[in-house]
Amino acid sequence: MADDRKTYTGGRFTFELDDRKSAGFVNSIDGGAFKADVVQYQQGGDGYVSRYAGRAKYDDITVTVGAAMSPAFWKWVESSLARKPQRRNGALVGYDFDFKERSRRSFFGALIAEIGFPGCDATAKNASTLSIKITPEEIKYQKGDGHALTDSQAQDQVTKQKRWLSSNFKFSLDRFPDPNAMRAVKVDGFTVKQNVMDNAVGNETHARKEAGRLELPPIVVTFPEYQMKDWMDWWDKSVGLGDRKDQYTTGVLTYLASDTRSELMHIEFAGVSLASVELDKSEAHKEGIATAKATLNIEGLTLVTGAGTV
Repeated sequence: MADDRKTYTGGRFTFELDDRKSAGFVNSIDGGAFKADVVQYQQGGDGYVSRYAGRAKYDDITVTVGAAMSPAFWKWVESSLARKPQRRNGALVGYDFDFKERSRRSFFGALIAEIGFPGCDATAKNASTLSIKITPEEIKYQKGDGHALTDSQAQDQVTKQKRWLSSNFKFSLDRFPDPNAMRAVKVDGFTVKQNVMDNAVGNETHARKEAGRLELPPIVVTFPEYQMKDWMDWWDKSVGLGDRKDQYTTGVLTYLASDTRSELMHIEFAGVSLASVELDKSEAHKEGIATAKATLNIEGLTLVTGAGTV
């Protein structure tokens, strides 16, 4: 029998939800440290201070994933964005390059604390990933049981993850009905944050987690300077003249598969208003397209996953 105590290089990682049901491969895992507050106790006058570990604490875990995650995973994300946070149990499982399970970090009572959406740029060719930060009530580490993924399972997941590129997207604002108005824009990445608070109860070994306010980020859009007039018309009416009727619009950001036709998912923005418009730095003899930038405030955000995410 081979000695499984030898060192190994982690090759693949899967994200499991609810009783070892795989939700898909993850690109990276960060955090999840095991900690405790130090409690100090002094008795008598000899100056001796004893120290011991207090209540167990666990760092947040951040994972990056592609679009090829299970429906159960996306429902968890959707519920958090819909202000209906759910506590979930699961595990992060590490495999070696032979796809044999070598480690397992199980988490319990986890809430999603942050959801980071990738930026979109038609000139970029890098793969897109979504970052998810989870705040668990408890984490347990276990040695892997040696279970192996089949070659077909592994290859299927790797192939699906390659479908999401930052250059494949569509962005639209109802304010600009011309279908070509947003064709050349670039959308910066943005992060939605869910405040999670500790609720220490009695002598329980770890603190419970409670969800607080959902914080929606601004959306930053870069566009060619020749489109500046349309954006300034919006600014002049909604901000300069304070016309409330002309202040708000809605928008949609759609992430597409590598064929640029299949929808992976889209995000619907509600209550979109203009916070700022700025011209990028001007330099004589500078090569490249002159651009400007707009910052948009949003009041609502809804994630709708498509068939391409399963």
